Amino acid sequence: MNDCEGFGMDRRMLMAAIMSVVVGAEVVPGARAEEQYEAFFGTAAPPTSYGGYGGNAEEDAKYTFEYPAGWKPSVPNKTEKGTQGIDCRITNPRNKGQTITVITFGRAGEDNKSFRVTDIDLTIQGFAGADYDLQDALSMESNRVNTEREVEGSMYYDVEIDSPDVTYLVSVTVKYGKVFALFVKSPTRSFTTDQEKLRHVVETFTTL
Repeated sequence: MNDCEGFGMDRRMLMAAIMSVVVGAEVVPGARAEEQYEAFFGTAAPPTSYGGYGGNAEEDAKYTFEYPAGWKPSVPNKTEKGTQGIDCRITNPRNKGQTITVITFGRAGEDNKSFRVTDIDLTIQGFAGADYDLQDALSMESNRVNTEREVEGSMYYDVEIDSPDVTYLVSVTVKYGKVFALFVKSPTRSFTTDQEKLRHVVETFTTL
């Protein structure tokens, strides 16, 4: 009888342990879901196409990247597109200091020559004219890492800019006679925690 009672107690303990594992397992998919990504397809359309619609359409897409699920895309207006070249903007609603911005523009002038990246540092400096946070990051940068990668024949110039307040991950490439520049911005205090998913955006950024 004692053995049976002992077995019964062990069985109850075993069942409780199984249930705790099952309950714990149900939490995991939710945690994974927060780390999943969504695909963005950008058309790099002219300013007249913006304001009423835009952005994320796979048809006629000129570039793509993956961004963290739950982040919110917003449509740039015609002024932002026309004066700053902003083609898309995506913001983390839980940390609005974390944003993804893509800027596209072609070379101006009658020669109709395509844009070429000859000095990535000067190119980044040129973009800073329309981004005060980038200006501050460049003026107070504590570290910079420049790397290059080739994807299907196109060169991508990747730059990481660290500063006390904000960290930027930048990727610049040229295709279709246009420059495509991706900017991933994060407050430095939260960059270390989120850097895997922030770097994923840059790693998946490609022209099509």
